[in-house]
Amino acid sequence: MVYTGKPSKGCGMCKSRRIKCDEKRPICGQCQKSGRTCPGYPDEFDLMFRDENKALARKAKKGSGRSDKSEGSRSASPGTPFNLSTPPQAESWKSQPPTSEPSQSLSLTPPFALPPDLANFHDFMWQFDHSIPSAIVVAPEFEAIPFFFRNFITLPQEAESMRGYLELMVPMYNRAQPSSALHLATTAVALATCGNYPGKQHLLRDAAATYGKAIRKLNEDLKHPHLARSDESVLATLLFSLYETIMNTDDTITAWGNHVDGAVALTKLRGTEQFQDPMSHDVFRAVRTMMITSCVQRSKPIDTFPGAAGWLVSPLSEENAANRLTLICIDLPNIRSRANTLTKTAYHASHESEALSVLEFAQLVDSNLQQWYLTLPPTWHYHTIGVVTEQVEDPATAERWMGEQHMYHDVPLASIVNDYRVCRIFCMRVIMACVSWLAVNPKHDLTSAYKNAVYVIQQMVDEISACVPFHMNYDLQPVAKELGQERNAAEAFGGYSLVWPLYVAANAETVPQAQRDWLSGRLMKIGTRFGLTSAQVLVLARRHVLTCGPMFP
Repeated sequence: MVYTGKPSKGCGMCKSRRIKCDEKRPICGQCQKSGRTCPGYPDEFDLMFRDENKALARKAKKGSGRSDKSEGSRSASPGTPFNLSTPPQAESWKSQPPTSEPSQSLSLTPPFALPPDLANFHDFMWQFDHSIPSAIVVAPEFEAIPFFFRNFITLPQEAESMRGYLELMVPMYNRAQPSSALHLATTAVALATCGNYPGKQHLLRDAAATYGKAIRKLNEDLKHPHLARSDESVLATLLFSLYETIMNTDDTITAWGNHVDGAVALTKLRGTEQFQDPMSHDVFRAVRTMMITSCVQRSKPIDTFPGAAGWLVSPLSEENAANRLTLICIDLPNIRSRANTLTKTAYHASHESEALSVLEFAQLVDSNLQQWYLTLPPTWHYHTIGVVTEQVEDPATAERWMGEQHMYHDVPLASIVNDYRVCRIFCMRVIMACVSWLAVNPKHDLTSAYKNAVYVIQQMVDEISACVPFHMNYDLQPVAKELGQERNAAEAFGGYSLVWPLYVAANAETVPQAQRDWLSGRLMKIGTRFGLTSAQVLVLARRHVLTCGPMFP
C-alpha cells in the first residue's frame, strides 16, 4: 500500500480548510479566532486507520479496465489488503510508557478508514456501506476489524497501568501473518462484537465459522514446538476466551475456563526462556493475571510454574503498580480454596491449626494490599466531586448512592483500584469464614477480627458505589474527552469495567440490603443500556475479563 505521508494531528475543521492547525486543547486556536465550531482532534486510532477508500476504488477500476456498471461483483480476499506496518521493537514498547500522542510505529493501515467524527456504530456502518462502489463486495471482516481496533483496543496512558493482553494486540497483530491463528481469532472476536449490534446479527454466523477456523489453525500450530511456544499462539488462546464471553453460549463458562487453562499450559511449556524477550514477558504477565482471576472464581489452586521462582519471576521492585497488585493477590486463590474446604466440614479440634493458618495468611495478604494502595502515585487516587445526602427512594433506578461521589484520572486506573477493593473484600470474607468456623471453641476470641472485616467490606463497597457515576458518564472522564474518544464507546468501556466490582459488592452479605439492591440495579442498567442480556451480564461478572482490557457487547 502506498505511503501517503504522516497523518495530520490537526482538528477536522483545519483539515477541511487546508490550513495549519495549532493543535491547542481543548479548542483549536484557528477555530476560536474565526468563530468556527472546532470538531476536536482524532485520537490514536483515528490516525491508525487512514482513509484510503478512494485510492482503493481507483485501483479496483484501473485494474479491471471496466466501469462500476459493467464490472461484476468482486469479493475482497480476507486478510490480503491489510498491509500492516512493521511493529515496534519489543524493547521500545516495554521501556517507553504509552502516551496520548499517536505513534507512527503503531499504525495499522486497513483499506477502509474509520471517519474521525464517528459517533456510533450505526453511523459507521451507514458511511461504510455508502463509501464503497457498488461493484465491490466487501468482506464482513473489513467492517468489523477496524471497528474493533478503533473502539475497543485502548492503550494505557502510563506504563504503571499496563497489565492485560489486549494492550499487546497492536504490535502482535501487526507482525502476525494474515493466515495466522491470531488474525483468525481477532477476526472472530471482531465479528462477534459487531454481530451483537441490531441489524448485524448475521455476522455472528461468520464469527462462529471464523472461530472454528482459528481453533483448527491453532491445533495445527501446536503440533510444531516452535509455533506452540510463540507469543501469537498464547495470545490467540486468550482471544478464544474473550470470544466465548462475547457469544455467551450455554458452554461459555466451561469453555472460558478451558481456554484460560490452555493459555496457562502453553505459558508453562515456554518455560523461563520467554523472559529473555520483553514482549514475551508481557504476555506471561497477562496470562498470569487471567490465571489468578480464573482460579479465584473457581476456588481452584494455582498451577505450579517451572523454575525456582515460580510465577514470581521478577522482584516486586521491577514490576509496575498494576502487576504488583497481581503478585500480591497470587496466593488469594489458594487461600480461598483452603477456606472453602475447611468451612464445608464441621468443627473439629484437629483442623484448628489449618483455620488459624488460613486466617493469618488472609490477614497478611490484606496488609500487603493496604501497603500497595498507600504507595500509589497521586494520580491514581480519587477526588471527591460531591456528596449525595438524600435517601435513595428506588434503589433499582437511582443513578447515585448516598455519600461521596468520586472522580478519577481515567477509567483504566479506576478499574485497577476497584480490583484492589475486590481483593480486600475476598480477604475479609475468608477471615469472616474462618472466624465463624473457630467460634465454636470459646477459647478463640476473634470478635474484633470479625467486626474489622465487616467494616472493611462496607468501606470497599461504599468506595465502589462512589465511582459508579464517573464510570458511566463521559462528561466526568477527562482523559476520554482529551483523547477525543467517542462518547458511546467511552461510556460502554466504563460500564463494562464496573461489572465485576458491582457483582462482588452486590453479593457482600454484610452490606445493607438496600445498597445491594442498588448495586444489582446498576448491573442491570449496564446490561439494558449497552445491549446485554441478564445472562451476559452474569457471565461478564463471573469471568472478570476486564482485568485484561476493555469489554464490549
